[in-house]
Amino acid sequence: MKKEKDIFRLADVIARSLEGTLSADEQRELDEWLAVSAANREKYEGFRTAGALERKSAEYQQVDWQGDCKKFMASRARSQRRRRVQWFVRYAAVFVLLFGVALGLYISAGHEKGERPVAQSGGAVSKNAILTLAGGEQVVLSDSNFSALKMQGDIHVTVEGNNISYTNRNDGEGKREKKVLFNTLRIPRGGEYFLTLSDGSTVWLNAETEIRYPVEFVGDKRVVYVEGEAYFDVKKDEKRPFVVRAAQADVRVLGTSFNFRAYPDEDGVTTTLESGSVIMVSQKSKQEIRLEPGEQGTLDKESGELSKHAVDTYLYSAWKDGRFVFEDARLEDLFHVLARWYDLHVFYVHPGAKDIRFTGDLNKSEDFGAILEIIENNERVEFEVNERTVSIRLR
Repeated sequence: MKKEKDIFRLADVIARSLEGTLSADEQRELDEWLAVSAANREKYEGFRTAGALERKSAEYQQVDWQGDCKKFMASRARSQRRRRVQWFVRYAAVFVLLFGVALGLYISAGHEKGERPVAQSGGAVSKNAILTLAGGEQVVLSDSNFSALKMQGDIHVTVEGNNISYTNRNDGEGKREKKVLFNTLRIPRGGEYFLTLSDGSTVWLNAETEIRYPVEFVGDKRVVYVEGEAYFDVKKDEKRPFVVRAAQADVRVLGTSFNFRAYPDEDGVTTTLESGSVIMVSQKSKQEIRLEPGEQGTLDKESGELSKHAVDTYLYSAWKDGRFVFEDARLEDLFHVLARWYDLHVFYVHPGAKDIRFTGDLNKSEDFGAILEIIENNERVEFEVNERTVSIRLR
């Protein structure tokens, strides 16, 4: 508690300094803090910048804690009649965060000047992906890109919009030993991308996904590494099986279409098969299961056990066609998806809201505010939005 009080005291002193109302003792206290380090002086100068206080106030209204303090946000009323701000302090060891929180809360408690910004809902964020070439060079891939990157081995790399393709320009060349060159494509929150591999296989990459793959497949297997979610349409090659590898699971295919999901913050890894046949392998238990079209295989990360069941594959692949599709989905699972696309922080004022069920077919291009209105039509939950933080409460 002493540390929290000290931080709030310091926030008070700095805020008064910026308002020009410091006493002599408070000025000495501030001077002592500024003399400690250049970093402290830099922070102070940053707050003196025009508009910094207002920005910090808006930013740190998003900080809050509940239970184990996993999520942080601030709750603010949406109407003029509900101007009461609820705020809490999330205790942590990181001084910079606590300092900013304390100052922001101090200002929001009555020392800011003018109105706080009205909560806004944003659309999908920038979709710029990052391509890391074999030599370590990084290329930012924007939607407006149209370029032919330099050759990598015998492979010609072309970028057009949110598509990147690898083409072998020397198919008729005699056999020779080739060096395996890897590229890595990372898709941010709010982004998606389409990749054509050198063998003609295609991959749709969902938000917050990374794929590492050879520029040209060499040897008797075609292996790619995925973290996140991707939909594969694999070219058949009986001599060279295609393998998708994640942290705890492999999927072996010859020629097929399937969705693969392996986000590190989720409990399982899933493969949803639309056509062909695949074998899903647990690296931990060495168990194998064969999937047929319309089946989904799931790996439990903790136990390493595999299971499968029949599903409606559209629910798991519609994202690549611009849809969010949910059938009797828990609200918490639904917002896991929305958070990646709209780059959100989600806080449950009432934890029971997580288990409310929702069914719907939503357009990914919709403004986030419109999506919330659709969900609110179930009349069981309501939302408060501040920047990219969403507070969810039961009605």
